[in-house]
This record gives sequence, C-alpha cells and structure tokens, in this order.
Amino acid sequence: MSVSDRLPDYPVNSDFVKKLKAALEGRDEARLKDLICADVRHVDAVIELANDDWMKDPSAQLPPGVLVGDLEHLKPLMDKFFQDANVVFEIKKDEMVWQVKSPATFGLSGLWTLEYKRELTCAQALLEHGASVQLEGGTSRDTPLHVAAAACGAALRPDEHARCLRLCTLLLRHGAAADTRDEDERSPLHKACGHARPGLARLLLLHGADARALDYGGASPLARVLQTAACAPEGEPQLTVQELLNHGSPTVWPDAFPKVLKSCAAVPTVIEVLFNSYSQLRVSESWKDVIPEEVFQMHQAFYGSLFALAHTPRCLQHLCRCAIRKSLGRKCFSLVPLLPLPESLQNYLLLEPEGVLH
Repeated sequence: MSVSDRLPDYPVNSDFVKKLKAALEGRDEARLKDLICADVRHVDAVIELANDDWMKDPSAQLPPGVLVGDLEHLKPLMDKFFQDANVVFEIKKDEMVWQVKSPATFGLSGLWTLEYKRELTCAQALLEHGASVQLEGGTSRDTPLHVAAAACGAALRPDEHARCLRLCTLLLRHGAAADTRDEDERSPLHKACGHARPGLARLLLLHGADARALDYGGASPLARVLQTAACAPEGEPQLTVQELLNHGSPTVWPDAFPKVLKSCAAVPTVIEVLFNSYSQLRVSESWKDVIPEEVFQMHQAFYGSLFALAHTPRCLQHLCRCAIRKSLGRKCFSLVPLLPLPESLQNYLLLEPEGVLH
C-alpha cells in the first residue's frame, strides 16, 4: 500500500500538527526539533500539514533527523538504515512537504536539504556516506554547489556567510565542478556574482570557474556584479569586479559603459576598476548627465579626474599596465605576484583602485 492510501498518523487538526505549524510559523528550530524527535513515533510517519496537498507519496522513510538536520540523530540513522545518500527530496518552503525525486532505495535528501539549512557537519557526514556532489536536483538542474553558492550570496550575517563559504569549500574539495551549469546555463559563479561576494567568487575562480561564461540571457558573471553593485556597496563589489577581470573576464563593451556609469555611479570604485580595464576609452562630457548631482558632489575628486580625461590620452604608465595584463591574460591573478616588482606596482597591475584616474 502506498503512503497516499494511508490515513495520516498526525492529521492536520491534531494537537501535534498544530504545535508543529506554530513552531514553523515562528521559525523556532529548537521547538521544531524537540517536537519531531520526541513525539514522532516511527520514522515513516505521515504528517498532514495541509488537506489539499499533504505528502505527495514519498517512497522512502523520513526520519526526524532529515527534517531538523541534526547530526546527532542523522548519522546513526544513516549507519543503520540508509545505503544511498543520494535520494533527492523536494522541500516545499512554506510547509516542509517532501517528495522523493529518484528511485533509489532507502535514503535522504542529501546535500540539497542540508544546504538549505546550511549544516556543515551534516554535509560532511553525507559526503562520507557517498553523497554525490554532482547530482542535479529538480527541474532547475541545480547541483549542491549551486544551492550552497546561492545561500552564501544571500547570507546576511557575517557568521552565516562564513559557514556557507566553508560549505562551498567542502564541496569543492570533494570534487564538485566549479563551472557546472543549471537550466539557465548559470554557473555557481553567476550566483556568487549576483550578490557581489568577492570571497566566494575568488574561491570558485581558483577551482576553475570560467569568468567568461554566459548564461542563456547572454549575461556574464561581470554583468551580474554590475547589475547589483549599487544595491550593496558595503559588500565592496569592486573586489568582485577585480577578481573577474584578473581571471580573464572580458570587460564591458565600450558603447555600454555609459549605462554602467548610470547604474553604478554611487560606487565610483567599481567605475574606476572597470575604466582601468580599457587601454583607452573615450570620455564624453555627456556622461555627466547620467550621474546624479548629489553623487557627483559626494565623489567630486574621482569624477573630476574622470572628466579631465575627456580630451587627454591615458598616461604611459597605464598603457604599460594594459600591455602587461594583455600578455598575462587569464593568469594575471597568479603571475603578477611573481613579478620582481614592489607590492604597490603589483597592486596597480591588478587594478587596485586609487580613488582618482590618471
């Protein structure tokens, strides 16, 4: 008999489900954990969270440890019951509805579930039990690294971001492909750059992510950074722009530069790094029209130096920088530090912003 033919062990109107949903609505993970671990009588219990769509016929056991991501409960269950750590469950965000998405034997929702909860120790346990770092989940074809990178980018607190970054590092060390693509041809680097996370972008690039990759819409990781830079200047998006350009990302098409100037005017360090990636870019006085007056006044030293180049060629030092960078290509990030030059000149070659243009 399938699960869909059974009556639920815990109906939607039961006291247990009412308490469970109250804990879910209150985002009380400790209470949720206590309820499931203490009150659920057996591991394949059916919990009715809504009458219209309550369980969708899962065909594998669902122990409490899966719901709460608790290593203390999860590891013994894996050792005792589960031979396949790669069964994929789908979590419905609002009601914790789970669905098996592959015909494996007993198992659990592996790395996607735990990355949803960002549980590093549980991910380690799953990897030790053979969970695949490349298994795609759902219609979006996201791999665990896609999910971890998205969570890392969206993390608001520094400690949360640090945990997510460690999780991405763990997956990459276990062989996750840094340049894998989802259904929209977006790589984990696209997701990292969509939130302008320089540490994550650097990690992915060092593991082989392609800075030149284009998604189905033709957007590169650099384009993703520039689209969101003004929304999160505290995240220092210029560092992500530097990482991409130093790993071989093509710069913006010159005719599109005024659009970038308009959207990123409030973050002049981004404009400086990008502008210095061109050997020569003709500056137009008309660009002043796309910069809000208050932004221009706030960053007058930088924008004064930009428009001073309207009728002047770039200096010889800058042209030498561009020639060296062109010669080193995609390996600027690794070869520039090996050059017998002072650190200040190495930083100059790597497009470190100075606050003004020459």
